[in-house]
Amino acid sequence: MNIKTVFNCIVLVTAVFLSSCEDKIDLELDAVVGKYVIVGDLHNANVSQIISINRVVDFSNTSPNDPVLGAHVQVTNMSSGRSYQFADRNNGSYIIDRMTLKEGDRYALSVTMSDGSHFESTCIMPKYVAVDSIGLVRKKRFNDEYIYASFGFNDPANQENYYKYKLKLNDDEFKFSDVFSDKFNDGLFVEHEISNEDEDIKVGDEIQVLRQCIAKDVYTYWSNIKGLNPGSAAPSNPISNISNGALGYFSVSSAQYYELKVLEKANHNTSNR
Repeated sequence: MNIKTVFNCIVLVTAVFLSSCEDKIDLELDAVVGKYVIVGDLHNANVSQIISINRVVDFSNTSPNDPVLGAHVQVTNMSSGRSYQFADRNNGSYIIDRMTLKEGDRYALSVTMSDGSHFESTCIMPKYVAVDSIGLVRKKRFNDEYIYASFGFNDPANQENYYKYKLKLNDDEFKFSDVFSDKFNDGLFVEHEISNEDEDIKVGDEIQVLRQCIAKDVYTYWSNIKGLNPGSAAPSNPISNISNGALGYFSVSSAQYYELKVLEKANHNTSNR
């Protein structure tokens, strides 16, 4: 891997294995109170996997969620026929300590609730697209300057590819950052610039990024999340890939963690390619 330093920052990059991290999903409450929200973000950068199941609660509820207990949660590798049972942790989380995921295989999710409700989804695990360079770039927007983590790579030609990024800043939690498709840059050298929406990246920060190669319907889901407008006259929820009206999504992705640290700020902008 060609590790590049940008605007006199020393960039440290390592692949690390971290505990599973969940995505926070904000939903419009119209007509969805009481519905099941199933979130399965499985990827091979972790050994253990987690699937969360909750019910949507209204604003009058003092609890931020209503965890679902007693569900039967199973994921089957349809290519090999092997099934994995997820253990109920009695807090809305269903966990398996070790699960081997293989690129190119199709996985099927099966969830049966204690009330008999049943939900299904399938996902083919994409191959990981390797990163050629990683660094930090500084860009000016209006009168302010912002720092971005930048990933450069050659997108595979003549195939659809979709990418998702989550970012962790210092001791904060991992948060969704962005998704990309190769619709307009298939087969080209691509640079993805990643930021933290809640807090700007600054000198001295330690950054961890989870980069995932995801399926098309998972990209569509998160693209919908990006496009949600709370002020819209007719807000809608993201399109789920889970059956029977469940909210949330099921994803099996190839992934890798990266670490960066901003040690010094330069006096000028520098290209990171």
